[in-house]
Amino acid sequence: MKNKRIHIVFGATMFAALLWVIVNMRDQYQTTIAAPLIVENIPQGKAIQTPIPQYLYLKCRSDGWRLAGLALGGEVRCVLDIGSLPSSQTVFTLKDVVERLNLPLGIQLITMKPESLFVTLDRFAQKRLPVVLDGQLSFKEGYGLVGLPTVTPETVQIGGAEAVLKTISFWRTAHTALENLKASVETDVSLADTSLYKLRFRPALVRVRVNVQPFAEKPFSGLPVEVLSVPSNREVIVIPPKIDIVVRGGIDQLSALNLRDFRASVDYNDLVNDTSGFMDPLIVPPAGVQLVSKRPERLQYIVRKRL
Repeated sequence: MKNKRIHIVFGATMFAALLWVIVNMRDQYQTTIAAPLIVENIPQGKAIQTPIPQYLYLKCRSDGWRLAGLALGGEVRCVLDIGSLPSSQTVFTLKDVVERLNLPLGIQLITMKPESLFVTLDRFAQKRLPVVLDGQLSFKEGYGLVGLPTVTPETVQIGGAEAVLKTISFWRTAHTALENLKASVETDVSLADTSLYKLRFRPALVRVRVNVQPFAEKPFSGLPVEVLSVPSNREVIVIPPKIDIVVRGGIDQLSALNLRDFRASVDYNDLVNDTSGFMDPLIVPPAGVQLVSKRPERLQYIVRKRL
């Protein structure tokens, strides 16, 4: 008997909920959808100069049933046939967009963002640009980057509106995160998104190589300190004339280095403006090698007339 009551209560609750849905779904509601903006039939020798959004955000009104069908049904798209434009520049308002939407019957378009679309055509041009890696790298403890990541090819050919290409001096890759690396990596990476200006790239992918090695430290003794830009009638005596350094880098890289790969220097003009009698030379290691320490930290110097 108790189980029978549970079934009756459950059935009554479900019926009430269904009735509530049927009644309320007849009311008017509003919702916002993202409609892809498709650009077609760009004339030969022309390109789009103005930025074109990838999506239009449309606020629609209708009864609940139609909006539910919109959410569950096919994708709403807006198609701009550039080949049919009457002039080289056209403004598309809400009214113009409605005519190009595949909205189901009974759904009213209230607003859209952006509120207007500006389409300007320009002469199609091509340009070769260097590729810059947009990468985020992290390494497992005891490992690190040797040298700089390489991108192959180093340049790509870009095609688009002439006015747009004049403002671009390089192009980035898509953001790439390589984490906890403990070995060298080679991977194909796409170029950064070009949808705003409908640009074309050749090739569309580049090859990125990151040289990762186990890191170690290595000492180098007797690095001479140079004084640059010394006038012909002056000489600088450095005390001591040489320093010892410890550097950090990839094991294979460190094994191939010698003292000639490093440079320690100070500019004479910095000494002229100094009143302490000490100098801190600039140590320039090879790319990918880090300076850990130097001894002594600071050097004494004497400036005198050349004999």
